[in-house]
Amino acid sequence: MSLLKIPLILSSAVAVHVALTPPHAPSKSEVVHDTFNEWVIIQHVRYGLPISKIVYWGISLAEIALIMSRMTDLKTLPSVVQSTIGPFLPRIQDVPITRPFILGTALVASAGYLRWSCFRTLGHFFTFELTARKGHQLVTSGPYSIVRHPSYAAAILQYIGVAVLHGSATSWVRQSGVLDLPGVKLVLLAWLLERTITVTSLVRRINQEEEVVKSMFGDEWQRWANAVRYRIIPGIY
Repeated sequence: MSLLKIPLILSSAVAVHVALTPPHAPSKSEVVHDTFNEWVIIQHVRYGLPISKIVYWGISLAEIALIMSRMTDLKTLPSVVQSTIGPFLPRIQDVPITRPFILGTALVASAGYLRWSCFRTLGHFFTFELTARKGHQLVTSGPYSIVRHPSYAAAILQYIGVAVLHGSATSWVRQSGVLDLPGVKLVLLAWLLERTITVTSLVRRINQEEEVVKSMFGDEWQRWANAVRYRIIPGIY
């Protein structure tokens, strides 16, 4: 298996890590959480994000370890490593670089970069919780000059990218046999369910978020909404 796959695997893992890491933590008094949907998102921020990152890094590092193991004589490794991974290696197969792998990696990495760009553009005003922060300003530059909710667009794009990267018929997760290992399928299904609920909750939050921002900035928000007509997808929605 080509070592070229390793930096591509790492690029998607880093992109997911960046996208799921809150850039700023608001105080309790700044958080708006008067709906059940917002409560779901807050629980996701507290508990779901750390678990999601651990699961994704686990998948990525497991495949990297497999690639490296094929190029290393296990007998040269410490006995504890041999006893830990040795029994599983014959059950897990190599999977080459495929078109869905390249496409999924590109989508995940691009979405991670877009989320990071949103973090930088909003600065300390960007929080994963819906907040009304002291000195809040309406930011309309950068990605916010294209659509009104580019960070949500990036979250959806990354969700699709992960589905293509790890859910396609030729993906390492589905082709290698790793799903046959005890507990792996259950963990991945739980992770997929959590990510689906989160992305759905973010889309449902848009109306509430716009009402909050509109109440804070009034005519300024209306002028921005007239200039930037679309919420997530330019020309569509």
